[in-house]
Amino acid sequence: MAWFIDQWVEKCQGFEFSHIENSRFGFVSETTLNKHSKRARHGRAIRLPGKRKERETAYFFKNAYALGLLAKQLSKEEGDDVIAVLFRDTDGAASAGRGLRIKKVESIETGFESAGFNHGVAMMPNPKSEAWLLCALKSTSPYQHCTSLEDMSGNDNSPNSLKMLLEKALGKRPSADELSEMVKNRQVNICRIDMPSLQDFKSALARAVKAR
Repeated sequence: MAWFIDQWVEKCQGFEFSHIENSRFGFVSETTLNKHSKRARHGRAIRLPGKRKERETAYFFKNAYALGLLAKQLSKEEGDDVIAVLFRDTDGAASAGRGLRIKKVESIETGFESAGFNHGVAMMPNPKSEAWLLCALKSTSPYQHCTSLEDMSGNDNSPNSLKMLLEKALGKRPSADELSEMVKNRQVNICRIDMPSLQDFKSALARAVKAR
């Protein structure tokens, strides 16, 4: 998904400049975020907003909170603005509907806000990133009629899972590097994919770029 971010930032800026190729792009592992989220502020546990927080959304809040603090630190060290993007799949069963994703995105946004970081963006495909890729790579009507892909289950073990459909479209099981190369070379073009969850991400990232 890094190339999706890079190319949409270029689009928002209005000129070609790859932050990845110019070493202006960083990655924070999930393990690192989890470590920081446990004791993020002078060894004290994070206090979640409200009386109760659902376990499934608290995870996203904590990750965003930790990433926001790390981004603030990097911005101070570099003396420059930083945009932080937290990528997580929605996952979940199709029966959960779009409400589950909305709750998770709101938790990410609240986590960034609680960290005092104003340039945080939630990147959350519904139900997972294979849906975005399949929109471009499906053999029938690529880039068209893709909204229905967001209503499919995020369970890889379900019949006709998104992962299985993507493998069928490509005629093989693609590696992460192969998929990344397809996006880098614009065989998968983020500008042409029109899906609700991707549009949400595009809008949020555009606001963050313009707010710098």
